[in-house]
Amino acid sequence: MEAIDQVESEEMRHVLSKFYGPVVNTWTINYGVYEVLGRLIAGSEQCTRAMHLVPRPWDLTAPAKWAQRQVRKALVRYLNSPEGQHYVVCMKGAARNFRSEFELAQLGL
Repeated sequence: MEAIDQVESEEMRHVLSKFYGPVVNTWTINYGVYEVLGRLIAGSEQCTRAMHLVPRPWDLTAPAKWAQRQVRKALVRYLNSPEGQHYVVCMKGAARNFRSEFELAQLGL
């Protein structure tokens, strides 16, 4: 396996710091950390799909039309979303579940 260079390590730290803060500056970035990030992204996909279906603010003047429009818009949002695009809230939720895995991976365990 090719070694992870300094630039790649810093890029990974930048990404992980969004979820875990400055503690990631003490982590050793290795392939295990990349594998855990892959599982985090995969784990947040279901949440991201659900977020596409969340209704936008109510139109109280015509609730039936609003509901129909929201269903259509939700489907369009979902169908137009590129693969791999995730809502930050989904990533942060999934990140909480992966913290200990990142800690172990950066130790090479």
